[in-house]
Amino acid sequence: MKSIQAIVTFAAAMFITACSDDNTVFNEPSPIRAYETDAEILAQFVDVDNATGAFFINPDKKITASDYVVNRSREELMMVSTINRDKFTRDMEAVNGMLRAVKQSGNSTAIIYSTYSSDKLIEGRITDTYGVTRSATRSINGNTLAQMVVTSDRDDARQFYAPRYVTMNVSANSSSRFYLYQLSLGDTSNPDAGILIVAGVNTPQPCHSYIISNNGNSDWLSVKGMNLVGDGTLSVSFSQ
Repeated sequence: MKSIQAIVTFAAAMFITACSDDNTVFNEPSPIRAYETDAEILAQFVDVDNATGAFFINPDKKITASDYVVNRSREELMMVSTINRDKFTRDMEAVNGMLRAVKQSGNSTAIIYSTYSSDKLIEGRITDTYGVTRSATRSINGNTLAQMVVTSDRDDARQFYAPRYVTMNVSANSSSRFYLYQLSLGDTSNPDAGILIVAGVNTPQPCHSYIISNNGNSDWLSVKGMNLVGDGTLSVSFSQ
């Protein structure tokens, strides 16, 4: 009788231990941070590959000066959840897919990139009509020649008198994490003589300035814009 009682007691103890082990194995997972929180961290590490012209996440990027001593920013990056990172990467690759198509088509005069740390210009098709170079400083003065705001709606072309060199300021205000716009430069006979692509990750950076050289025969410049990726606006102004 005692042996049976001992067996029952042992079995009960094993059952309790098994339940305890089950509780340990199936603990509730730690809550995943909100996507926007992780996306903001990931966005700071977005860089541009000069060879491919694609956005990528650069884990070695230094976000603050202190990261050269104690890399707290990278520690934050390592804490981003896999689920949120995958979603961010999918959004980034959607833009990269369009950039690859633009690059392969050979139709773009230049692609303008904007990240948290800088803006970059990669030249594309060489034409005799228009050239684009990055301005060393942001232009805030000058005689305004034309202004436009590119939205998801189809915008009519703006035409204005343009001297040989024109300063173009661009500033994106997107509610999406990534954006991509197309600007077409030309005249009445060829409105798509120059194609500029403006792409970037939504950042608090101010507008950027570029120099457009009008090498064509016409003193009139026609500009129209198109929103290809993202939900927001692109403000564009031209000044002398």
